[in-house]
Amino acid sequence: MVQSWPKAEHAVWAQADLIKSYLAQDNDASADAAVEKLLTNFNDNPLIARAVWDTGQYYRDLKKYEMANKLYQHVVKTSPESEHALWAQADLIKSYLALGDDPNAQAAVDKLLTEFAHNKLIARAIHDTAWEYRKSGNYGRANELDKYVIDNWPADMQVMWAKMDMAKTDILLGNDAAAEKTIDILIVDFNDNPELPRTILIIGEEYYKKGLSKEDAGLADQAKDCFEKAVKMWGRLINKFPNSALIPETCCWAGDCYHKLGQYEKSMQCFQKVVNNWPDYQYAWHAQFMVGRNMESLKESGVLSESEANPKIRAAYERVIQNYPDCSAAGYANNWLSQEVKVEKEK
Repeated sequence: MVQSWPKAEHAVWAQADLIKSYLAQDNDASADAAVEKLLTNFNDNPLIARAVWDTGQYYRDLKKYEMANKLYQHVVKTSPESEHALWAQADLIKSYLALGDDPNAQAAVDKLLTEFAHNKLIARAIHDTAWEYRKSGNYGRANELDKYVIDNWPADMQVMWAKMDMAKTDILLGNDAAAEKTIDILIVDFNDNPELPRTILIIGEEYYKKGLSKEDAGLADQAKDCFEKAVKMWGRLINKFPNSALIPETCCWAGDCYHKLGQYEKSMQCFQKVVNNWPDYQYAWHAQFMVGRNMESLKESGVLSESEANPKIRAAYERVIQNYPDCSAAGYANNWLSQEVKVEKEK
C-alpha cells in the first residue's frame, strides 16, 4: 500500500505499522530506517503529526527513549500548532524523567509552559506532567505544577484533579493539616461537579493505602489513625452523595476499613447495605462474605455467643454459595459450613 498509494491517508499508517512490525521482531535497524522514510516521504501528509507522535509512543513504551525523543521533537518542530505537538512536548518530559535526566526534563517543562501557554489543552498537559513528577517521587515539583494550573486556569476541570493530587501528596508526606484544608476547599469549590464523589473516594483510598503501609511496618497506632481518616472521608461521600453510583464501592472500602479497626458491627452494616441494595454489584459477593466474617469476628471477640453467632454466620455463608457460587470466597464459605455440620454431628 505504501508503494502503490504513497499519498493516500492510510499510507502513512501503513508506514507507521511497518515500524511497529520491525520493532516487534527486534529488528531495530529496519525500524529506524522505516522511521526515516516516515519523516521524509510523508512530511506533507495531513496525518503526519499524529502518526509520528503515535510512533514515538510506541518507542517510549519499549523504553527506546532516544528514538522516542527524536520523534517527539520532530512533531514539535514541524507541526507546532497541532494538538499532537502539545502531547509530544509533554511526552518528551516523561521520557527525560524515565531516564533520570532532570535538567532536560526541566527545560522541556519550561518550553511546555511558554510555547504552549495558549493551547486549549495546556492545563491538562501540565497536570499530567505533575502526575509524572509525583510518580517519580519529586513531590515538590509536582505540587508546583499543580499549583500553576490552579492559579492560571481556575475554571478548568483540571483544577479539581490538581487539588486532589496535592491532597494525596500531603497525605503521603504526613502533612495532614494541609491535606484536610485542601480537601475542605475542594469539596466546597466543586460541590456541584459530578466527578467530586470520585475525588473523595480516591482521597480516602490514599489514607487507606498509607494505613496498610504503616500496618506492614508494625506501626499500629499510625495505621489506625490513617484508617480512621479513610472512613471519615468515605462517610462524607456516603452522606453527601447518597445517590452516587460509587456508593456500593465506597461502602465496601469503608467496610474493609472498619473491619481492620475492629469495629465489626459498623463493618457489617456497610456490607449489609451493599447486599440489600446492590446485589448485582460486581463485588457484592465480597460484601456478603464479609457479613459472615464480621459475625465470626464478633463471636471471637466475645460480643456474640456461639449460639447467637453461628446461625447468622451459617445464613451469610449459605447466601454466598447460593448467590455467588463462582466467587473466590465460596471455598472458605463451603469449608466453614462443612466444618459446622461436622461439629453439630459430634455434639
